[in-house]
Order: sequence, then C-alpha cells, then structure tokens
Amino acid sequence: MRPQPSSPRITAAIGVLLGTAAGCVLLTGCIGNPGGDAPEVDPARIVDGYDCLAPNLIDWALPRELRSTAVPEHPYAPRAGRVPEGFTPTTAVRCDVLADLGDGQGFSVTAVTFAGDLAPLLAALAEPDDDDSNVACMENLELVPPLWLVDEAGRAIHAHYPRDACTQTKPGVRDALAELTVQETTTVKRIP
Repeated sequence: MRPQPSSPRITAAIGVLLGTAAGCVLLTGCIGNPGGDAPEVDPARIVDGYDCLAPNLIDWALPRELRSTAVPEHPYAPRAGRVPEGFTPTTAVRCDVLADLGDGQGFSVTAVTFAGDLAPLLAALAEPDDDDSNVACMENLELVPPLWLVDEAGRAIHAHYPRDACTQTKPGVRDALAELTVQETTTVKRIP
C-alpha cells in the first residue's frame, strides 16, 4: 500500500502551527526567564512574633461584614519579603484559612508549625522571581497561605514565596514544607 500524499491545506495548517509554536518559544519565551528583569524583593522586616490573624492576611477569605481592621493585638502584617541576613529561623508557620465544608457558612484560621531541617525551605525561598515580560499566561486564581519563619527568640518574618513568570508560586516552597515535620496544628480562630 502506497502512502497517500498529504493535501496542501493540511501541510499548510501544520506549518502554521509549528511556526507559531517556534515563534512563541523563540520570540516570547513562553516560559519565564529565571531572575532576568524581575523586580528584586526586599528583605522581610523582623517583627516580635508571627500573627495568623493579621487582617491583611485573612480578610480576603471572609464575608465583608466579618472583615476586621488592625487592632493592637493583631496589627497588619508587614509585606512579605526575603529572609534577611543574620535571621536564623528554627520553625516555619503556615496560616491556613479553611472554609467549613459542613454548612458552608464558617471559616477557620489554623496555624501549622513545621520543624526539622529548614535548609531546603530556605533554599526554595531564596530562588529569584522569574521575569514576567513577554509571557502569555492563563488566568489562574491561586490562594497562597501566608508563611512565617520564626527564630529561637520568637521573632518572625513574613516570607515571600518565589513566583514564576505567570506570578504563580514556584513549587519549591510547598515541596520543602511537605518534607518537614508538622510540630503543631492550632486553630486560632473559628468564624461561624
């Protein structure tokens, strides 16, 4: 059986597809450039302790009538940043905001404390953000739980998750947290 010659229309369509894909990779770099021209993230400000109830960290999840303003016991958290030089964390605390799946009406805020060798986590947090220029991205809503690093004295920083070219978090931080031991899980607030 002899192979049938392909029609000129199919050949042209395949050529256009291949040309478009090659152009995307060569001209726009459909994947981000690690580092590149991404804005530099400043070092995080060291505060007296972590706070999973800082209004700017949890209010996105709450109905408007339950949102709070900063009060002395729960001030706004500082902007997330890089681990500052000289700051040596001993634990990591992730602030999980969860919807109550039972009746769908409530929320809880849980502090999950991780312990163990933090070196892989610190390495993942030190990765640069990727350059976001010349990249076509799909619209994705990513809910990122706040992450605090806490030192032996109880001082803390609000840690920045490195981002890819589409401003999604890189997987390294999640992977490193998964390798750590959960030392404690505390529900710090339940909202009916």
